[in-house]
Amino acid sequence: MTLKRQLLIGISAVFLLVFVGLIAVGIQSTRSYLEQQLGSHAQDAASSLSYPLSQSLGKGDAGLASIQVSTLFDRGYFQRITVRATDGSSIVDRELPAKIEGVPLWFSSLVSLQAPPGEALVSSGWRQLGRVVVISQPTYAYQHLWSSCLETAGWMLLAYVVAILLSRMVLRWILLPLSAIERTALEIQERRFGQIGIVPKALELLRVVKAMNGMSRRIAEILDAETRRADAFRREAYQDEVTGLDNRRSFDLRFNQLLEGDVHFSDGSLIGLEVNNLKEFNTETSYQRGNALLVSLTRIASELLGQRAVILGRIGGTSFGFVVLGLDTQQISALCRELRAEIERAAGDEDISFSLGVVNFNKGDKRSQVMARLDLAIETARQSGHNALQLLIEDEGSDVSIGSLAWRELIQSALAENRWTLLGQPVVSLETRDLIHHEIMTRLVGKDGHLVPASKFLPMALRHHLMADIDQALLELVFRIIEADATSTANLAVNMSTQSLESGSFVKWLAGRLNRLGPLAARLSFELTEYGCSIDVEATRRFAALVREHQARFGIDHFGLAPNSLQILREVPPDYIKLDTGLVQEVPVSESAHSLLKSIVTLARSLEVEVIAQGVENAEQVEQLINDKIAGGQGYHFGAPSADQINS
Repeated sequence: MTLKRQLLIGISAVFLLVFVGLIAVGIQSTRSYLEQQLGSHAQDAASSLSYPLSQSLGKGDAGLASIQVSTLFDRGYFQRITVRATDGSSIVDRELPAKIEGVPLWFSSLVSLQAPPGEALVSSGWRQLGRVVVISQPTYAYQHLWSSCLETAGWMLLAYVVAILLSRMVLRWILLPLSAIERTALEIQERRFGQIGIVPKALELLRVVKAMNGMSRRIAEILDAETRRADAFRREAYQDEVTGLDNRRSFDLRFNQLLEGDVHFSDGSLIGLEVNNLKEFNTETSYQRGNALLVSLTRIASELLGQRAVILGRIGGTSFGFVVLGLDTQQISALCRELRAEIERAAGDEDISFSLGVVNFNKGDKRSQVMARLDLAIETARQSGHNALQLLIEDEGSDVSIGSLAWRELIQSALAENRWTLLGQPVVSLETRDLIHHEIMTRLVGKDGHLVPASKFLPMALRHHLMADIDQALLELVFRIIEADATSTANLAVNMSTQSLESGSFVKWLAGRLNRLGPLAARLSFELTEYGCSIDVEATRRFAALVREHQARFGIDHFGLAPNSLQILREVPPDYIKLDTGLVQEVPVSESAHSLLKSIVTLARSLEVEVIAQGVENAEQVEQLINDKIAGGQGYHFGAPSADQINS
């Protein structure tokens, strides 16, 4: 229960006590007053009746006395009128039961009015003839008392409503810092360390805010320092000094990751830019102007290509490589012509010449073959003339020669007939070899029964926007595996496509399915590639919150090579990261890569993020990774992907 609700309940309880007290006091005082009025009314009636009775009884006319009593009694204001002789005998006695009208029975039972009798002597001269006793009817007294209680209760209720509304306004103002403190605490829980901007007036809350801000600031400063340290190692190992782009080593690693890893794409293009006479330009002008020219080319390419370029690298002294995804032949041709025009415009009167070459590539291609084709395209452009552009677009390989539409039909038929099979590869603790989870991989079962690797059909699924349907079909298979063996403790990790995250219907389905899965969802881990996280950080954050809401885990796959790796780690801290195979294999041969890896591990441990190494192939690697305090490993050293892994 929130503090605000507790305070409102407390205020309501106080008002209830005050209400009951005021009602009780009001009833008591009003009842006393009304009883006095009833007594006074009865006494006045007895006094007024004594004189005519003395006339009638003095003459011994009891009938006239009865008429005199009845005349007064029949008005209905009296409960009883009795005339008694001096010897106590009854001369006249008229009585009606107490009438209580217009008042709830429970009220008259709970609050009783005692009507005091009024008495007067009846005498003739000095001779006493008897006594008249009058008791008033309490009907009007009860009605007055009931209406008085209702009026008091109405005013109290109005006062309560006004007080509650004012209390809510005041509490909202007073407790506003608590909401900010709560948000900051939740952000700290999510490993984001912001500051509380509200300065509370209450001294106690001010102390709490200052303490929270101080703690958050100190942690953020420590993490910022570690981030800067890791980023410095990354720049030293993988960034070109002059342009700030990826150097050749980083370009090769990331391009290999794209061709051979789990990042799936369609319509891959590699743009090569060669400055032909940079050496002569440096000699005639200066190296500073030459470097400024390279920086200018970098800025133009970065601004024009934008997020469509997943890799921007300086792959040689005068050469650049830009990897672009998702553009068909016409689109990449138009983009490169615009790039050529922008470079020529920026060069102005400078005496430089450049060549642009473009080649396409597909998932599974060899990097060396793609780069050889790029060299050919650039050389062809150089031979074609000044600032020439050459597109070298080859026909797609045999695996996709059936055509794009045929691929779409094949995938759609597999979805309709549920022709999929799942493989699992173990991810284990390096020290204990305990299983962390199985990473799920998928294969499409062709109509002839042969398995089609993901690297073949997923690019076409991306092109035709079928990833949300595929992810839903595969997740349903994973959910069934978990539901079929509810007693198992084995965890499963699944890779998600960013295309699925962009689908509102898919996200809604996933939320509902996880809700149905209940506590079993804790056995699931959902992974996005580092590249996928960088496409839309906010969507990544929302997806991580969704799966964690159902106790599942969130991980980042193929981590460590992108220039914004550390930024992603800080902005969306996952439950675990999987270091890219290229980075892990670089460690034994590159001290700077080793320093980067250790710095990533230190930063991840500070954020309570588990680190898992991919591509572990031998025992020597395992020993080195343990020394570097890496928690888990995945690779053929621990087991190849197999259907037996998830069925065991």
